[in-house]
Amino acid sequence: MRSAMSAAVLSGVVKKRRALAFLALTATLLLSACASVPMAPRDADAAGKTFAPPPPGSATLYLYRESIFGAAYSLALSVGQRNLGSLAADTWFRIDVEPGTYDIRCTTPEASDSKSFQIASGETRFVEAAIRMGFVAPRCAVFEVAPEKGRSAVVRGKRAQEVH
Repeated sequence: MRSAMSAAVLSGVVKKRRALAFLALTATLLLSACASVPMAPRDADAAGKTFAPPPPGSATLYLYRESIFGAAYSLALSVGQRNLGSLAADTWFRIDVEPGTYDIRCTTPEASDSKSFQIASGETRFVEAAIRMGFVAPRCAVFEVAPEKGRSAVVRGKRAQEVH
C-alpha cells in the first residue's frame, strides 16, 4: 500500500512539473511573438514625455498605439506623404508639422484606415492607431483622443524611431 501511495504522489509531482514546463514554454512563445519596431534613443523618449509645446509657427502630433491585442503585428503609419514607420504595442511617435490638414493613415497586412485632421499653430493633438479584429489578419483604425488619454498612453509607452 505504501508503494502505491508513493507512486501516486510521484505521479502528481511529475504532472505538476509538466504543467509548469508547459506554462513556461507557452509564456516564452507568446512573448517572442510580439512585434518589435526600431526604438528611438532614451533621451528622445524622455524629451517627448515632457510634452513641450511645438516650435513657433508649428503644431505637434503624438501618434501612439497601446493595447496588447494584436501584439504579434505592427502597423505602419503615415501623415500626408510622410512615412513615419511602424508602431508595435505601447509605442508612439511625436512629430512637429506646419499648421494645416493632414491625412493620417494606418496600414496592416489586411487593410488600412485614414482620417483627416486639421491642426492649428501652437496645438498639440493626440491620435491613437488601434488594432482591430480582421478576417485573416488584424485591421487598424485611427482616431483622435482627449489630451489626458493621449498623454497617459505616451507616458506608459516607448518612443519608436521614425524612418527617414
